[in-house]
Amino acid sequence: MRKTLFRQLLLYMLIFGIVLSGISIIIIEFFFDDYYYMQQEKLLISHTGALAVEYNESGIPGLQSLIDEYYLDHGMSVHFLDIDSGSILGTESPGFGKQGLTNTINNSPIGEVFISTSGTLNNPKEWLSYKIKTNDANIILTGISYTSMDSVVSLVQQFFLLFGIALAAIFIIFAYLFSKSMSRPLKELNSIAKKMGQLDFSLKYIGTRRDEIGMLGNTLNDITENLENTISQLQGELSKERTLEKMRTQFTAQVSHELQTPLSVIKGYSEALADQIYSSGEASGIYDILLTETDKISRMIDDLLDLSQMDSGAYVIRKSDFSLIQLISKIFNRHKNLPTGKNFQMQLTIDYPEGILYLGDSVRLEQAIRNILTNAIKHVSEDGLIQVLLATKDKKSIISITNSGEAIPDDDIKHIFDSYYQGKNSRSGTGLGLAISDHIVKLHGGLIQAQNLPEVVRFTITLP
Repeated sequence: MRKTLFRQLLLYMLIFGIVLSGISIIIIEFFFDDYYYMQQEKLLISHTGALAVEYNESGIPGLQSLIDEYYLDHGMSVHFLDIDSGSILGTESPGFGKQGLTNTINNSPIGEVFISTSGTLNNPKEWLSYKIKTNDANIILTGISYTSMDSVVSLVQQFFLLFGIALAAIFIIFAYLFSKSMSRPLKELNSIAKKMGQLDFSLKYIGTRRDEIGMLGNTLNDITENLENTISQLQGELSKERTLEKMRTQFTAQVSHELQTPLSVIKGYSEALADQIYSSGEASGIYDILLTETDKISRMIDDLLDLSQMDSGAYVIRKSDFSLIQLISKIFNRHKNLPTGKNFQMQLTIDYPEGILYLGDSVRLEQAIRNILTNAIKHVSEDGLIQVLLATKDKKSIISITNSGEAIPDDDIKHIFDSYYQGKNSRSGTGLGLAISDHIVKLHGGLIQAQNLPEVVRFTITLP
C-alpha cells in the first residue's frame, strides 16, 4: 500500500514540478530577458541624468565621486568629454581605445539608448549605451556591458535549473514521508476491515487523529461495535430459538402422551360398553369416567388454543367491573373438595375491602388463578396445607397461593412461566397452565412471581 501511495504522490509532485519548471523557463525565455533589459535601460537613463545634474551643480569633483559609485555598485562605464580641450574623464572601459571612444561619442545619438561595440573583430564586446549633454555642452556617455547582462540572465536560468532539481528532491522526500505517515494508519484500518469480514471484532482503531483517517477509524469502531452487538443478539436469539424448538419437541411428545392416556381410557370403556360387558348399573359409573376424561382433553385443547392466540397476538381480554372477593371465594370453594387422592387442608384468608370492584376480565383471571391453584394441589405434600390469600398493599391487589412441599429447583424457577417449559420434577401435564396465567396477568398490567420459602412454595399475583 505504501509503495502504491508513494508512487502516486511522487507522480503528482513530479508533474507539478515539471509544470512549474516549464512555466519558469517560458517566463525566463520570453519575458525575463525583455524585462531585465528594459530595467537596465531605465537604470542607465536615470543614472546618466543624475550624473548630468551632479556635474551641473558640483562640477568635475562631484561628477567623479558619483562615477566611482556607479562603477562600483552597478559596473556602469561612465565617460565625460570636455569638448573644449578634447580630454576624456571617466572609468576604464576594456576594449575601448581613445580613438574608438571618441568616435562613439561623436557619432552616437543624444538622448537615446543605443548599442555600441568595442574590442577586436575576434573578441567584440557590446555595450548598452546612453549619451547626454550637460548645460555647458559637454558630453556624458554611459554604458552597461551586454556581456554582463547576458551572464546575469544565464545565471538566473542556471539558478532555476538547480532550484528545479532541488525541488524535485524535496518532493521525493516529502512524498516518501507523507506516504509513510498515511500508509501506516491505512494498513491498520485495512487489517481491521479484513478482520470484520471474518467476523472477528477483536481489533479496534486506536489513534488521536482528527482528520479523515481518524474519522474513518472511529466509524469503523462504531460499525465493529454495532456488528458485534448485533451478532451477539442474533446468537442469543438463535440460542433461544433452538431452546424453544427443543422445548416444543418435548412439549409435542408430552402432549401426545397426555392425550393418549384419556383417549385410551375412552376407547377401552367405549369398546366395553359397545360389547355390553357392563351391566346398566355399572355403565352409569363408566359414563362419569368417560366424561371426566373428555373434560381433560377439552381443557388441554383449550390451553393449546390459548397458547396459539398468545403467539399470534390475538389473545384479548374483555374488561368489566367485578368483585375479586367473590371470584376468589368461588375458585376456592370449587377446589377444596375435589377428589385428588391426597390428604391436605386448604385455608382461605381475605383481607380486602368490601364493595371494591375490580376492572378486568373475570373469566381470564379465574383461569389464571385456577391454573396456579391446580398446580399447588398437584405439588402439595401429603398432610400438607394450601393457603389462599386476597389482600391489598400500596393500592394494589395481592393474590397469593402457598403450598407446603418440595421447593422448585433453581434452574426451573427462572423458566416456569415460559411457554412449553416443563420442570425437572414435572411428571405429567403440558406445562402450559403457568405460561397462560403469566400472560393473562400481564395483560391486566400485573405481575406474577414464584418464591421458594422455608418448607413452602408461594405464587403471588400483583394487580394494579
